[in-house]
Amino acid sequence: MLPLNKLYQAVSQAGEEGLFDKLQAVYDQVPETECEKCAVCCTVPQPAYIVEYLNMFRYINKQMPEAWPEFIGNAVRYYFLELVDVKQRCPFLGSDNNCRVYEVRPFTCRIYGLLGTDTDNGVVRRNMQKLAEKYKQEHDIELPAEIVNYELPRCEKVRVINQKGKKPQELVQLLAADIGQLESFFVPPDVVDSQYTFVPYVNHLIMSVVSEGARYRRPRVMKEFLETGRSELLEGYVEKFKKIQF
Repeated sequence: MLPLNKLYQAVSQAGEEGLFDKLQAVYDQVPETECEKCAVCCTVPQPAYIVEYLNMFRYINKQMPEAWPEFIGNAVRYYFLELVDVKQRCPFLGSDNNCRVYEVRPFTCRIYGLLGTDTDNGVVRRNMQKLAEKYKQEHDIELPAEIVNYELPRCEKVRVINQKGKKPQELVQLLAADIGQLESFFVPPDVVDSQYTFVPYVNHLIMSVVSEGARYRRPRVMKEFLETGRSELLEGYVEKFKKIQF
């Protein structure tokens, strides 16, 4: 993950290497879709690579720098509460259910709904159960069952309006590999394969702006919220990190 003091350098290097143009070329090959904008898919922010995060970071700096305090505040709140507050949604989702960074949304958001309606959530569910056990044993925190057992459904309301040659399933695999190659500019191929850098925009942003000490206190914030429905510590963090200047 990229610390704040290395973001601009990484953006500059990516631009010089033409990575953003190559990334857009991959995005342009994804079949165009339309939906009813119910925002169910925005309940759980989708993962993205470093190169996609930098693309988003560059876009906001150019198009809507005044929105950074709001985005950072939303991201901080999401990061600390995602495991205890089922009402949390993607920090880049507007009140009108429109994505505020739609033009630079990650590949995983672009392909949502293209791979059919059948899905196996077994791995995700087992990982969440292990995480719940860890928080119980290490922090005496009981994660809400509705969060531990939540399964993001495959959307049946997404409609393809411009099929581009290959079948979606085949195309997605090829394009994902192309983005993986772009990611190897930042980390070794074995790290790309491990998907260590393949995390939601919100996680990338948090790792850039939130101090390690604050992240260390995440269980305390979670416990306060479960006990009282709010956290004074969290509110302090939100106000503190919203003031960060890029």
